[in-house]
Amino acid sequence: MRRILEWFGRRLVLLVVLIAAVAGVALLMVWRSQSGTEQAASGQVWTCSMHPQVRLPRPGQCPICGMNLIPATQLEPQQAQNALQAGLATEMVTFRRLVKEIRTVGKLDYNEGQVEDITARVAGRVDRLYVDFTGVDVKKGVHLVEIYSPDLVVAQHALLLDVAAAERVRGSTRPADDQFAQANLKTTREKLLLLGILPEQIAKIEQSREPQTHLTIFAPLAGTVIEKQVRAGQYVQPGDLLYRIAELDPIWLYLDIYEYDIGWIEYGQNVEVALEAFPGESFQGVVTFVDPFLDDKTRAVKVRVNLKNPDRRLKPAMYASAVIRVPLRSDGTPQPTGYAGKFSCPMHPQVVRDNEGNCPICQMKLEQVQSRRPSILPAVEFRPDQQAGPPGDTVLAIPASAVLDTGLRQVAYRLNKDGAYELVELKIGPRATAADDPQHKPVFPVFGGLKEGDQVVASGGFMLDSQRQIEGMPSLLYPQGQSAATLHAGHGGTSTPTPSTSSGHKH
Repeated sequence: MRRILEWFGRRLVLLVVLIAAVAGVALLMVWRSQSGTEQAASGQVWTCSMHPQVRLPRPGQCPICGMNLIPATQLEPQQAQNALQAGLATEMVTFRRLVKEIRTVGKLDYNEGQVEDITARVAGRVDRLYVDFTGVDVKKGVHLVEIYSPDLVVAQHALLLDVAAAERVRGSTRPADDQFAQANLKTTREKLLLLGILPEQIAKIEQSREPQTHLTIFAPLAGTVIEKQVRAGQYVQPGDLLYRIAELDPIWLYLDIYEYDIGWIEYGQNVEVALEAFPGESFQGVVTFVDPFLDDKTRAVKVRVNLKNPDRRLKPAMYASAVIRVPLRSDGTPQPTGYAGKFSCPMHPQVVRDNEGNCPICQMKLEQVQSRRPSILPAVEFRPDQQAGPPGDTVLAIPASAVLDTGLRQVAYRLNKDGAYELVELKIGPRATAADDPQHKPVFPVFGGLKEGDQVVASGGFMLDSQRQIEGMPSLLYPQGQSAATLHAGHGGTSTPTPSTSSGHKH
């Protein structure tokens, strides 16, 4: 009997405990239901710490991994801390002077306007060379070669006969004889000049009354002998090339400007040049000519730059790299070089004057430069201290790293006064650099979407944008954001991004 009572007692205790547990669970479920209803009514959003794209109006389990949902407000501080640890940094949008940098390469070449061929004007034998190898620097008027020419000796004898005849009839009672003798003498002198004898040499022959057996050829300009085609003892004919002399100051640099940069090039722009032969040094030049045609193979045009070379350090055929910095106006267009309205020679575009006149080289009348792309091909004389046009206008600028670009849409993240990041649509200009930045960091001029003083995310923008994408919020590829269902369907490959140009939304 005792054992029976003990058995019923144990069963009664278990039953009481079970009833109490069931009642507790029921009360807990009622409390959670009431709490969830109150939280749903208050706008609380629940999310998964592992899948933040899940956003539900009441607590429960994550439909993806089964974890308990937590309030979204608990996740945001952690996300902000993660963003800070990931290197998220902001910069202020300010007005700056911007320049468009065009970097290219080229090769040095002779100044075509200062290259001259020295040719034989008479048939004869080369008896002496004063310049017997290439690369020699010569001054204007120095002797180069002596040629023995029988034709020259005959022409000199004719000169002496005409001189004697003119002296015999000088003061004659028949003026016609005197005039005829003077005319013959003038014709003979001109013939000798055409044979290459200088006026002072002719005067010396007439004074000594002895013909010269050799013709000395002198350098017609100062420069460097770049080609030698004559040897001692060689017989030459009229027109045979003896020497080619080039003046290497200034020297020309031909740059390759590719098709997409042609619109930025203008006559008169300053060019900074670097050469492998002189590391660490820079040379200043000026754009003086742009070829009128495009090379179909390279898709580039040749742009000629004048470089001063007084010490002859720069050699033809040297390779060079160059930077052309074009100041931007406030609307993002290139600053003019300031040569419209000046006067230039159509045959020598390096000659530019402020007033009308004649070209000092060819004496042609200077013509006025009418526009930024005139047909006269205006250019500028080299002046190392010259600036490339007037000071550029200031432009609202944003770091290039802050711009997220799909090709059709450009956005950035701005830090608002509440400490949150908001997506803004941008209207930007050409990629440029700040004129006062020694590091030449790339920036973009901004013409819409931001104002001076705004703080934009300059580092970590893609990380922030990817976080917003997985949260289903408006982002670079999803301007309207995505719902949790769409994102979940996207795991199966049924969802595709649909970029648009709608306005940005706050985080």
